[in-house]
Amino acid sequence: MFKHLITLLVAALAAPLLALASDPLPALNRSGATTQLLVDGEPFLMLAGELHNSSASSDAYMAQIWPKLKAMHLNTVVSTISWDMIEPSEGKFDFSALDSQLAAARKNDLRIVMIWFGSFKNARSTYSPGWIRADQERFPRVAINRVKPQRFTYEGAMPNPVLSPFSTTLQEAERNAFTAMLRHLKKADPEHTVLMIQVDNEIGLLGDSRDRSALAQRHWQEQVPADLMAYLARNRATLRPELASLWGRQQFREQGTWAEVFGTDWQADEVFMAWAYGRFINGVVQDGGSELPLPLYVNAWLGPQPGQPEAGDYPSGGPVPRVRDIWKAAAPSISLHAPDIYIDDFKGTLANFDQAGNPIFIPEARFQTGNAFWAIGRHRALGFSVFGIEDGFPGNQLSQAYAILSSMARLITAAQRNDGLRAVLLDDAKPVMERLAGYDIAVRGTAATNAKMLLDAGIPVPPKAATAVAETVNAAHGPSFSDTRPFGLIIAGNPGEFYLVGHDFTADFSRDGKAVELDFVEEGRFERGAWVPGRRLNGDQRLSLLPLNKITTVRIQLLQAGAAAR
Repeated sequence: MFKHLITLLVAALAAPLLALASDPLPALNRSGATTQLLVDGEPFLMLAGELHNSSASSDAYMAQIWPKLKAMHLNTVVSTISWDMIEPSEGKFDFSALDSQLAAARKNDLRIVMIWFGSFKNARSTYSPGWIRADQERFPRVAINRVKPQRFTYEGAMPNPVLSPFSTTLQEAERNAFTAMLRHLKKADPEHTVLMIQVDNEIGLLGDSRDRSALAQRHWQEQVPADLMAYLARNRATLRPELASLWGRQQFREQGTWAEVFGTDWQADEVFMAWAYGRFINGVVQDGGSELPLPLYVNAWLGPQPGQPEAGDYPSGGPVPRVRDIWKAAAPSISLHAPDIYIDDFKGTLANFDQAGNPIFIPEARFQTGNAFWAIGRHRALGFSVFGIEDGFPGNQLSQAYAILSSMARLITAAQRNDGLRAVLLDDAKPVMERLAGYDIAVRGTAATNAKMLLDAGIPVPPKAATAVAETVNAAHGPSFSDTRPFGLIIAGNPGEFYLVGHDFTADFSRDGKAVELDFVEEGRFERGAWVPGRRLNGDQRLSLLPLNKITTVRIQLLQAGAAAR
């Protein structure tokens, strides 16, 4: 009897552990045109922020930051683990920095997207271990012609190391470290705290369009690899126009050296370097999948962009859209290419990346809350992350948005799958037309529309505008302010039912060219996925359903013919 009780007790204690171990790994799931991140088998919307590069290197430094991130209503932290810290001497690993991050994230109910700072970080190699950088014969460096401006440095500055992606010994060393990290993570993270892994950071070569070292030059003079040529031939009809044009200049040659197939200008150099970096990264991760097959992605320093017109001005060979096809051929183990967006053209950038089935995730962006709504609603993003999240403060606009979006995440992810939502982000006073669930919707800025309406009635009033307030404190790159543009989401529910969330926009519905009447409007909120109604809005309050300077949610019911009174 005693043995039987012991057996039952052991089984009871082991059951939760077995359940954790049997939970499915985070994975990307494609349904129709939408790809979503599944966590514990359910769609998960990452409401995230990326830490500054060095923050996660110190447990003491992070001690006050973890609870702050929770208070800001994040559900995911984009954090870092660096090669130089986990393998300070060759073959000897120290995963204490990783373990402490896992423990702190779990304590604060946060998930992690882990950045692996390996051989390449912002086109430099400063995160590679000292034993790598000290042995230049074994781990060779790139060589460049210094004909371009040397960016992010100054006269008299100490040099930054840049390792060569053509080095097989470097690739093998990083592969060993990356695989060891995943092997450890598999044991240390049965709860799947880590959702995805970014491999290196803003890869590419700065200061020149191509590596000019003797090692790289030998590769340049070789035949273009047959597997790349086969990929291009198979996908010729759908290649990016930049690549198709480049190849077309050489009469679509099916074999030859890199110069013979693509030419000798900076664009050809960029293709060559994209293949080199893509093959390097694919080799680094190739064994890790057998240990822990989490989704892997690479991020891009954007280019060309204003002030950076050619490869080498921005990192040559990085996973930007113009060489998307090269990266897809070179690194099939990578699930997505993610943009780091600091330029003003957020919409255009996402449209450029949201092609050829590339899932959208923004790991680095400014504190501009409206961009999060645009990414989630227009591009069905897996998530949105601002950079330097610890510079923000609880209660700021982004925190408000994350709190509301988190409460309705299940509704949002379902609408992403079913084409049931539209994004709002107005850059000027012009109305924008959308179509959703059989209705045409005219979207306008509330404050601008009301001011015009009053002026048309002979009542001149000073135009109201949203007030920009500080989003961050002690920001390294200067202060950030709240987003004053009208923004939000429109989500279809039951027939004639819509949820509007955001600030300073209004929506007018019509169907088949005829105006539609409102039945009722109520403000409210979601709790545990269920709608909790607040005030029933009528009269003057209908003129400002989503007011300035506050992110709110309303439920609209359109009048249906023959509907019973409610």
